[in-house]
Amino acid sequence: MSKTQKELWRKEWLSSLKELTSLELQKKSWLDKKNTNPHWSFIEFISCYFDDLMIDNNYKIPLENNWITEKELLIIQNWHNLLDKYEPPKNDNYNHYSILKDKNWLKIVEKGIEAIEQLIEVLNKEEIEFLNEDISYQ
Repeated sequence: MSKTQKELWRKEWLSSLKELTSLELQKKSWLDKKNTNPHWSFIEFISCYFDDLMIDNNYKIPLENNWITEKELLIIQNWHNLLDKYEPPKNDNYNHYSILKDKNWLKIVEKGIEAIEQLIEVLNKEEIEFLNEDISYQ
């Protein structure tokens, strides 16, 4: 894979990490009744992470393509596993209010923030700057 594909994948990966670890963004976008863009929902955040990034089989494809390092994977592994096992209250993927109040979800967000803090130690300057940018859902 070319360097450009790697850079694109990493940007999408970091963007997904940001979305899944920003409770503030989740509250703003998921609870906004005027928001009609389906991306700004729990289901899409999860789908973008697991499906669009091709990370099933424990990051097999990104590892094979050197899009992620073993060290980076070790840093996010615990968070990834928690996210993979998460089930919203009453298995209702559409009840954003319930998800945002769920102690299990809040733990996943917290663990994700901790993982990002560790990732910052191994990312390049450009990726760190990207992680520090605000995401606007509007």
